[in-house]
Amino acid sequence: MSEEKVQGGVQSLEVGLNVLDALIAHRTPMMLKELSEKLSMHPAKVHRYVVSLVRMDYAKQLDDGRYALGDQAWRLGLSCIQRTDIIQAAQPMIYALHREINCGLQISKWTSQGPLVVQWIEPDQPVSVITRVGSIMPMLNSATGRTFAAFLPEAIVRPMLDKEWQQRQALGQPVNPANWEEFQNMKSSIEAIGAATVSGDLLAGVNAVSVPVFNRLGEVEFCIAALGSETYLSVEPNSAKVQALKTTAQALTAFIA
Repeated sequence: MSEEKVQGGVQSLEVGLNVLDALIAHRTPMMLKELSEKLSMHPAKVHRYVVSLVRMDYAKQLDDGRYALGDQAWRLGLSCIQRTDIIQAAQPMIYALHREINCGLQISKWTSQGPLVVQWIEPDQPVSVITRVGSIMPMLNSATGRTFAAFLPEAIVRPMLDKEWQQRQALGQPVNPANWEEFQNMKSSIEAIGAATVSGDLLAGVNAVSVPVFNRLGEVEFCIAALGSETYLSVEPNSAKVQALKTTAQALTAFIA
C-alpha cells in the first residue's frame, strides 16, 4: 500500500501538519534539531517537510537557521480569528461605538507573537495610522499592547516586555515604561482606570485609548482601541469618548459571559 493513502487519508499531509503544529505550539523559532526531538522524527525526514512548508510560505527559515511561521500561516490564523463567532457577534456594538465616537477603531486578539490587529474601522476625519489588519502591535508604546500587558499573566507578559526593552536598548531608543518597576506602576493605573492610553507615543499627533473585553473565564478575549488626532480624541479618563469606549467594552463582556 502506498504511504500516501491510509484509511482514506493522506499520511504525508498529516505528518506535514504535525510539523506545522510543532512550529505553532512553540512560542519562538526552532532549530531543525529541536523540531526533530519534539516530533521524535529523524532530522532528514523533518527537513523534507519543512522545505515544503517553506516553499508554500507556511514556514520560513531565519538568518540564524531557525524555522518560524511563514506569512501564509499567519494569514490562515488571521482568517480564522476574523471568523470567530464572538467577534462576529460583537460587530453591531462595535459599529455602534464607531458611530458614537467617530474615531478609528482597532480590534486586536492575543497571539504568541503579541497583539494581532484583526479589524480596523476607518474614522471620517483623517488620521495617520500605519498599523493595519495583520499588524503585530508593540507591547510598550501602543495602547493595545499596554492593555494586554496589564491584564495577561506575568509569565506571558514579562518575557515579551524584556525582549522589547532589550531591542530598544540595542537601538539606543528610549521607551516608556523603561523597566519592570515602571511598568508595574503603569499596570496599576490601567487596572484602576480600566483603559490604557498613549499620546503620540507610536505616531506623532495621534492619541489612542484601548480597553479589554473579557470572556466568561475572566480572560481578555480581545481589545478595542480608539485612535484619533490629539485635538479630537482626549485620553482623559472622564472624557466622553473614553467613557463610551469603556461602556461598550463592559457591555460586550456581559454579552460574552
